[in-house]
Amino acid sequence: MPPTTRSATPAPLTAVDIRDDAVRLNISFRPHTRRIAQLRHIAGTLLTEGGIGRDVVETVQLLVSEIVTNAVVHGCGDRVRFSVSYDRSGSSDVLIEVDDGHPARIKVRSPESDDETGRGMFLVDALARAWGRHGTCTWCTVATGEAS
Repeated sequence: MPPTTRSATPAPLTAVDIRDDAVRLNISFRPHTRRIAQLRHIAGTLLTEGGIGRDVVETVQLLVSEIVTNAVVHGCGDRVRFSVSYDRSGSSDVLIEVDDGHPARIKVRSPESDDETGRGMFLVDALARAWGRHGTCTWCTVATGEAS
């Protein structure tokens, strides 16, 4: 009987830095929709362990979902790079960055109430302190409410 072979998805390349006053997570992964929920969960857990409040964590998780979804659906290339970071000694904002390899300009849409898609960047624009695009990387910041 021949051996059973299974195709395995390679593990994402990951780097995590956790200090008393800062956390940073970098992950490189192949674009797939299952990564959206995984990164939402990982970012939420990391920030909760880093002492970020529940309301901020939930906002970050929503924005992670929206920006990573855009990267997975619209990006080009075989890898997406994701990072989330927070540094109490810096701006005291949570920074989310997603590089999808696609140089296209992102725009905020105003979807109709019965549209099933198109609200991602509308939510980012509404909930983030700031957001933008540098080359192929979409970024946003979420205020933690802590003084810097």
